[in-house]
Amino acid sequence: MASPIDTCVVSIDSAVRDSISRARRNSDLAGNDDHALGAASSNYFEKLTDSASKPMQLTPAELHELYDGTTVPQHRYLAPSLTAAVHSPVIALDPAKWFAGIEDVDLSSVAAAWLNTNSNTEYEQLKRIELDSDASQLTAVLTVKQSLGYCGGHMTAGSREFVAFWVDWGSGFQYVGTTSAAVHDSGRLPSTGQDYSVVLPIHLSRQGENECAKTVKVRAVLSWNTLPSTTNPNAPVVWGESLDCTILISGAHKVAVPTWRSVAPRSLWFSMCAPALTAAPHPA
Repeated sequence: MASPIDTCVVSIDSAVRDSISRARRNSDLAGNDDHALGAASSNYFEKLTDSASKPMQLTPAELHELYDGTTVPQHRYLAPSLTAAVHSPVIALDPAKWFAGIEDVDLSSVAAAWLNTNSNTEYEQLKRIELDSDASQLTAVLTVKQSLGYCGGHMTAGSREFVAFWVDWGSGFQYVGTTSAAVHDSGRLPSTGQDYSVVLPIHLSRQGENECAKTVKVRAVLSWNTLPSTTNPNAPVVWGESLDCTILISGAHKVAVPTWRSVAPRSLWFSMCAPALTAAPHPA
């Protein structure tokens, strides 16, 4: 059996090759030679390995150092800090304190790029929404599409993919809860990305035998590392998107609005499709 050290070395080696490949496809780095690209990638993973000894949320300065020389844009890894700055009068008055330790960043340009980014799915994307009537839960399946850009490796706090669920029972969307999955930088991401599922328990009560099956409209709002709105189903997100589906409710059940407003974040690996899951894309 491979030791943890051997596994770490293999993971880092794979990640370096992946990072070099991504850098070559980046037009901004097209003029760089292989040596420069390899040096930048190795530099990143040296920092990533160092960060593994700190299982905590990395500071903006640490994230800036970690992603130096990679293709991860600054308005990606600094997005949570920019969100906090917008909602904090104290930070807004003196943003330099919040970004202390970062000397080579043009905050005005980064902020402009962040403000002009809307529903970007380059790093994560929703695949489908499902209802498991037997388990009484809504599930959103999302795909993490990049190996870098998630605020650190598995020994750090990384970041979270938040998903808010809304259900239209016939009179407009109602918020029913938010859940999330933890995500990290990884050197072993499949070419098709890594699928995660996030689950929200929802109450199902019995209908009368003569009641027919019906459909309800469900919306999932994906937002990376920033909580999505709980009051506006149309609120924009920077990194993420929204997805609508029409869910079939069988005649034996009906869906009731949960008495809670949210659930504690949790994550599950998506491994199989249960026979009870039924979902169909909502027609345009």
